[in-house]
Amino acid sequence: MPPASLAALGREELAAALRPLWEEAGPLVDRLVGRPFFSWEDLVDEAERQIEAMSGSERVALLAAHPRIGAPVAALAARSQISLAEQGGAAGADPEVLAELDALNDRYEERFGFPFVAWVAGRSRREMTVVIEDRLGHDRATELADGCAALVAIARDRLSTIGVA
Repeated sequence: MPPASLAALGREELAAALRPLWEEAGPLVDRLVGRPFFSWEDLVDEAERQIEAMSGSERVALLAAHPRIGAPVAALAARSQISLAEQGGAAGADPEVLAELDALNDRYEERFGFPFVAWVAGRSRREMTVVIEDRLGHDRATELADGCAALVAIARDRLSTIGVA
């Protein structure tokens, strides 16, 4: 879909058009609906500005829409083939590592009040356990900013690798 035509879409249609980049982008879609864009890069730039302008609760809702790192393969496949591929697919889904990620995700969500989001960038699930453990030592404001920055990095990476139609 040409980015110039996005301004004509209603909320649900825009949400569907953005799904390859943002999964379920709830509060972000609300901020982008009706806006004109000259390119997909322009859209991601504006999305980044809008995320920075969001309240804390809007940012939390945006992070909550992203699938967990280490989510069960079947659940992830049903929700997002893109996220499944980014997280290594069904290969390397070691039950021990998945259980460790599940426990770390629980600790992270209990500590910060929102899900852990990171740009996986080809790192294994085992490597992501170290990242979560490290980030558990951060403060909430840093984690909220880092998680939102990761959403933008993921969208930029997806734009460069999968493009959008």
